Amino acid sequence: METKFTYEIVTKLEELSETITLQKLTWGDEAVTPIPQLIASSHNGGVVIAARENETNRIVGFCYGFPGVDDISRKPFLCSHMMAIHPDYRNQGLGRKLKFKQRQWAMDFGYEKITWTFDPLEVRNGYLNLCKLGGYVRTYIPSYYGLMEDKLNKGIPSDRFLLEWDLNSTTVENTSRGKPKSRNDWKSYLQLLEWSIEEEYPVPGKEYDLENQQGYLLAVPREIQKIKQAKLNLVNEWRMKTRKVVQNAFSNGYRIVGVVRSEDPVNYYVFEKEKEKDRIQNISH
Repeated sequence: METKFTYEIVTKLEELSETITLQKLTWGDEAVTPIPQLIASSHNGGVVIAARENETNRIVGFCYGFPGVDDISRKPFLCSHMMAIHPDYRNQGLGRKLKFKQRQWAMDFGYEKITWTFDPLEVRNGYLNLCKLGGYVRTYIPSYYGLMEDKLNKGIPSDRFLLEWDLNSTTVENTSRGKPKSRNDWKSYLQLLEWSIEEEYPVPGKEYDLENQQGYLLAVPREIQKIKQAKLNLVNEWRMKTRKVVQNAFSNGYRIVGVVRSEDPVNYYVFEKEKEKDRIQNISH
């Protein structure tokens, strides 16, 4: 079967210009990484990888990363700053493919880890990052970018998860072979946040105390952007509730390892207690 897309490193001005178009389609004019920055980064340790449709020869997706250094361990990693897919080409696996192309590039240059941030309320991205790619989250950053004016983030605090992707781990090796991270026992975990339906929208309720269980679930709306268009205040309520619950769980030694999808208007982040070896590694890093 003929491959529909080609994945390649892009450095030329006209190619990078196409990524600007994709950025504007995704976030609007207010949140664009300009061409001079992309060019400078590409020639100084960064990388822009594009997905090109073979039939039209146009770029329909890309990801961009630059080098970073851990503040404590001083170990280098690749910071994957942004990824965008043209709206007409979403849900075709391009995001996963781009990330694994980025992983291979990073490994070829000696990196062991890639990090990036994503909105905790965008649970669709969470499923990609945690289950299809095999990453994990142990850091919550409130209002990471301050007040943002782009069309996806306007009106709510720009809280972010920091996703960590250990490139050589067994988990990531398995996901690279098309085996999403998932376990049947996740569905049996207790919930950390009650929710209900009001006027067709999921509404957060009371928080439950941690009881030193091995794992927990946290409900998050499946379609947060649709809710935002109708009830911005409700989205902010979800932001504040989930912020409190997640920070408490992280401070008690839990990390987020996956997402349980459901037929409900919510999906669930999966929290599990960190193993002793992971805690020791985290301290050393």
